[in-house]
This record gives sequence, C-alpha cells and structure tokens, in this order.
Amino acid sequence: MNLSIIICLCLPWIQIAWRCDAFTLKHSDSYNIIKRLHDLTSELGHIDRRSFFFTSGLIVAFPPTIASAISGPPSRDVEVGGGFDLLGDTRLKQKDVLYPTSMEGPWICKRVVTQVDGDSFQAESVHRLLGGTKGLQPKLSETYQTRFLPSPFFPSGDGVVNDRGFEIASRTKSANVSWSVESPDSTKYDKVSIVVVQRKVENPSDIGFGFDELLRVDDGIVTRAAQIKRRYRRGFDENGNRIVEGLEIIKTYRVLDGVSGTLPTSTTKSTIRLLRPS
Repeated sequence: MNLSIIICLCLPWIQIAWRCDAFTLKHSDSYNIIKRLHDLTSELGHIDRRSFFFTSGLIVAFPPTIASAISGPPSRDVEVGGGFDLLGDTRLKQKDVLYPTSMEGPWICKRVVTQVDGDSFQAESVHRLLGGTKGLQPKLSETYQTRFLPSPFFPSGDGVVNDRGFEIASRTKSANVSWSVESPDSTKYDKVSIVVVQRKVENPSDIGFGFDELLRVDDGIVTRAAQIKRRYRRGFDENGNRIVEGLEIIKTYRVLDGVSGTLPTSTTKSTIRLLRPS
C-alpha cells in the first residue's frame, strides 16, 4: 500500500488514542479510556474531523515531500527503460581511460571524418561542442595537439591518461578550460560542460586498446547525450617512427527529462592518427 495512504489513515487514530491517554493508562483503566472516548464524541465533529482533512490534504498535495522525508531522496543513478539517466549521481567504476605508458608526453593528432549519417544538426552540434571545427562532413580534416600524463588512480608503469583539458584547449582555442587529472570526468570551457556518465575500457594489450564513454554535453541551454567509441593500435609509419592509429564513432541521442534515448539520432565516423611532434 502507498506510504502516503497509510500515514493518512493512521494519524487521526493516533491523535484520538493520544487524547484518551491510551498510551499511558494501564490495562485496569480501560473504563476510563471508554469514558474519555465518549467525552470526545462531541468534539470529533469540530476538531478531529478538521485535523483529519487537514492531514489528508497535506499528504495528497505533497506526497513526494512526505515520502522523501521518510525514505530519503530517490536515486537517479539508474537506467530507465533502456535509456540512461544523465542526471543521476554516477560513480564510475573505472576512474579513467588507460593508455600505454609509452604514449606519455605530447602528440599531434590528425583527425579525418569519413562518414556522417542521420540528423546532421545533432551531429554538427555535438561535434562543435566537443571541440571540432565548423562544417562537419566527410573528408573534413583537423589537426591539433594532445598529450598523455600519469594518473594518481593508477600505479606508476601501468599506463597514462589523456589530458582532456589540454586537448580541448588546443581544439577550441579557448583560454578558459577547467580540467584536472584528479577529476578527469568533468571538462568545462566557456559555457560548455562535458561530463562522462558511463564508461567501459579496453586496457592496452598486443591487439590494441580503447574505450566506450557516454557523455552529458551541456551548453547552458540544451543538454545532449553523446556516445564516443574509440579503438587504437600501435604501429610505425613508413619512416619507422612510432604512431598510434585509431577509429572513432560518435553517436548522438535524444534527451527527454534528463534521460537519453535508446536509438541514435546521428552517427559520425572518423579516423585518428597520432604522431610525435618533430
């Protein structure tokens, strides 16, 4: 039974029992209890009836408030109907994306868009908010700086993580970027907020490495959901220099009341090539 209904039914009777001293009188005083109930009969129509309807009105008008006061605020950290609640109090099990230790330091990233499907407006909007250049379409190329550094979440030698703030600053040319290696899931620049709300990681191995992250992207007006999948492999270029090549897929999802949909509204595919600065 609904908790609000139980409270509504019980409070008036507790009131009556209290006024009859039923909680303090002994069993032998049952006659006094009956007498006090009889004395209250004339008052019920004036006082307790009003109390009853007043209490009922409060419970009907504010059931979420009463329920929250008793059981605490409800958690939003759940998957809803197959979609994901972007506003939940998410605590990611994997602290960050791990890259090979050999990637520590600066790199030059060359990105080329190979395919754009679906809602071009959604694809372009997320592409720009994540730092991409204007005019999203196949063959769009972009070159920017990135770097990798040790993380306090992983033992020395296990790997390094991407400096997301440095990369966003390089792509957007913004001087107002906020990010730290101790709180890697939140990146802010200007009026834009990018928060990782879900993450799966493939740790470095001989066959490659990568990640799958769901992002909440907020520009101060609209909240968007974007899923980024990347997979890398290490190799050498024609001159024998170490390079890292990757594939990236970005999908956008419609957001309703803070919950992302299950079907993508757009898909953008790109190739990524990382080279050491000359």
